[in-house]
Amino acid sequence: MNRERIAILANGILASIIGIAPVLLIISAAVNKGLTETQTSSWVFGSYVIAGLIGICLSVWKRMPICGSHSVPAAVLLGGALMSFTLEEAAGSYLIAGLLMLILGLSDGFRKMVALLPIEIVMAMFAGTMMKYAVGIAALTVEHAAIGVPCLIGFLFVYLFLRPFPPALGAIALGSLACWVTGEFSRLQTGSFVLPQLLMPEFSWQGAISLTFPMVVLILGTEGVQGVTGLQMGGYKPPVNQMVIVSGIGTMLSSFFGAHSANTAGIMTSVCASPDVGRQSERYKASLISGAIMLGFGVFAGFFIPVVMSFPRHVLDLFTGFAILPVLMQALSMSFSGKHISLASFSAFVVALSGVTMFQINAPLWSLLIGSAMMAVERNLRRSEAKEDN
Repeated sequence: MNRERIAILANGILASIIGIAPVLLIISAAVNKGLTETQTSSWVFGSYVIAGLIGICLSVWKRMPICGSHSVPAAVLLGGALMSFTLEEAAGSYLIAGLLMLILGLSDGFRKMVALLPIEIVMAMFAGTMMKYAVGIAALTVEHAAIGVPCLIGFLFVYLFLRPFPPALGAIALGSLACWVTGEFSRLQTGSFVLPQLLMPEFSWQGAISLTFPMVVLILGTEGVQGVTGLQMGGYKPPVNQMVIVSGIGTMLSSFFGAHSANTAGIMTSVCASPDVGRQSERYKASLISGAIMLGFGVFAGFFIPVVMSFPRHVLDLFTGFAILPVLMQALSMSFSGKHISLASFSAFVVALSGVTMFQINAPLWSLLIGSAMMAVERNLRRSEAKEDN
C-alpha cells in the first residue's frame, strides 16, 4: 500500500471518528428528554445512515471529498430546547427546517442568508448555548474527581501530542478505564440490532419559531460554511447549492426517525479535502470511506446505544463536555475575531447563555435577533462617524 492510499484511508477513518464522537450529544439530549433506547437508536440511525449515504453519493457523483454528518451545533441546541416539545413536534420542526434548506438551495438563497447573518453572530449564539457544558466540566471534575481527572489528562494528552485526532477520544478512553476501575461501569448493558422506529411529525408554531429557524442557521452557517470553505482551500469549486439541497432533503428524511438533521459536513469535509490526503482527483475516496463507516455505525446503532447509556449520567455529561470543547473554542474565536462587531457578538453570546424564554421563543432565536439588531446599530454609527470625518 503506497503512501497516498495510507493517507486516504487514515483521513477517511479520522473524519468518521470526528463524525461519530458527537453521538454523545444525541444521547445526552435523549436522556434529558427521557427517550427510550429504541427512540434513541432510531434518532442515531436516522442521522448517521442518511449522513453516510450523503457522503457516499456526493463523493461518487461529484468526485469531491464531501462528507455527510449531522449538525453538532443543532444537537447542542436540542440538549435544552427539546424539553419544551414532544418528539413528534420536534420532528415537525426538523422537517420544516429541511424544507427551508431545500428552498434556499433551489433559489440560491444560501449566499443571501450568509450575507444577512454574519458567521460571527451565529457562532456567538452557538457558543452561548454550549457554554453550560464547558462549565459543567469543572463542577463535575471536582465532584467526581476519580473520573474527571483521568478524562482531563486524556483530553490534554491527545490535544498536545496527537493533534490530528479529536481530543475527546483521550477523555473518553481514560474516563472509561477509570469507570471500570472504580466500579462505575459494573452495570454494562449489551445491545442488539434494533429496527428503527418511524414517527409522524407534528407541527407547532412554537416549534417552528424556536427550533426551525435556529437549526437552519446553525446547520448552514456552521457545517455548510465550513464544508464550502474546506473544499475551496483544497482547490475545489464547491457545488454550493447542490450541497444545500442535499442537506435539506437529508434533514427532511431523517426527521421521520426523530433525527434532527443529516447534512453535508463541515470539519469532516475539510479533513478529507486537505492537500495532505493526496492528489485532488483521489481525495474523494477518503470521504467514501468515512461515509461507509458512518453508514455502518447508524445501521448497528442498537448495539452501541445501550453500552453508552450504561455509563452514569455524570460520566456522560463529562464526556459530552469534553467532546464539544474544541468546537466551543473555535466558536468563541470566530465570535470575537472582528473588533467592529464585538458588542453585537457579545450581546448574542450573553442572551444565548442566559437561556431566557420570552413569548414562547427560546434564547437561541432571541440571541440571533438581538445580536443582528446590535450589529445594525453599530453599522449605522460607523457610517455616521465616517460621514462626520469626511
